[in-house]
Amino acid sequence: MPAPAEARAAGALYGLAAVMGIAELGFATNIPLLPLYLKEQLGASAALVGIVVATFAGIETVCKTLWGGVADRIGRRPVVVGGLLVSSLAPLLMAVLRVPLLFVPLRLVDGTGSAAVWPSIAASIVDRTRRVRRAAAMGTLNMFFLSGLALGPSLGLYVAGALRDYRAGFYLASALLLSAAVLASRVLGVRAPGAGGDAGLRPGAGRYRALVRSVAASPRFGAMLAVAFLQTFGIGLLAPILPIYAHEIVGLSDQALGLVFLGIVLAVAAASIPGGRLADRVGKPRIVAWGMGIASAGMWLLPLAGRGNFIVLGAAATMLGASYALSAPAWLALVSEAAPAAATATVMGVSETAQGAGFVVGPALGGLLYDRLGPHAPFVGSAVLLTLGAALAVSVVRRQTGRPGPVR
Repeated sequence: MPAPAEARAAGALYGLAAVMGIAELGFATNIPLLPLYLKEQLGASAALVGIVVATFAGIETVCKTLWGGVADRIGRRPVVVGGLLVSSLAPLLMAVLRVPLLFVPLRLVDGTGSAAVWPSIAASIVDRTRRVRRAAAMGTLNMFFLSGLALGPSLGLYVAGALRDYRAGFYLASALLLSAAVLASRVLGVRAPGAGGDAGLRPGAGRYRALVRSVAASPRFGAMLAVAFLQTFGIGLLAPILPIYAHEIVGLSDQALGLVFLGIVLAVAAASIPGGRLADRVGKPRIVAWGMGIASAGMWLLPLAGRGNFIVLGAAATMLGASYALSAPAWLALVSEAAPAAATATVMGVSETAQGAGFVVGPALGGLLYDRLGPHAPFVGSAVLLTLGAALAVSVVRRQTGRPGPVR
């Protein structure tokens, strides 16, 4: 590829990743603000707050596959821009609504808009990236996404605290999402060098359905979805109990826990691009197998972190962070390679739906295990699920390449 073409491709990649990062920064700004606003300002019950939060997660999970299919049929640009515009209106409505129950349908609309972003952005990166550099490109996307996820809650709380009004955080979130929509309109207006998505050459309805059916009938792709579900199911078990465990068992303060979370996520974000480049160099299947194995080992180590045992806790957290930085870009690249060019967004959406389903199911079971079987039970359950996922991942990549080595 000539140098000017490479520069344009790199610019488009970073532009698309920036759309994802700014959008996630906007979404994450509301993560701590909305529950606090509902409980403290509007007098909502904790049960209703939980329903509001779960509503967003559930509808976003379901709609990612739907929007991926729409993006393959009509193009990436209208889906991403439309989804971001819808989501940018939601925080404005949050600032004026006074009836807590109305936040449930509002979050349905908000989650539907959010679901449009990831599959289409990921597919647009696939459209513009050669296969030999696919994992590095996905690492770039992951870096921007994780940076937005890590910084958003702190930014929202800081703005709301400085102005002494939760609604200021909602206005900021709306501005960020609107900015992402404007940037997406510009970046996605540039034609991709090949077929698919916003580049044109979209398939007819009959051919599109045939392509989707061929992917759905693939045993390897079904196994990949199972790996995605097991991984997020295992992590989801810990979502509701990690702060409690950190307080009661390890002895971390709220401030220390927040700093640990921020540090780990930013470190993983920074390592995502090197992790993707490593996967492109030594082989995506091999890196996936390594990453899944490290995650499993780290999760088995976590229950050993008793009160004050920060060395074990740090080692386990480092292993889990390293596993994600290694395996996530490589796994996204492998999913994209399982997709026909004309159905990339659909396949990326299906994979995201499988992952989201794990996060929907996991938290409810994690809290139950903690109450009924003790504080270590969710960690053991998570370790078992991640071990099963690692074994299945190795099986998948062996069937793909004959051995867990580089794709030739």
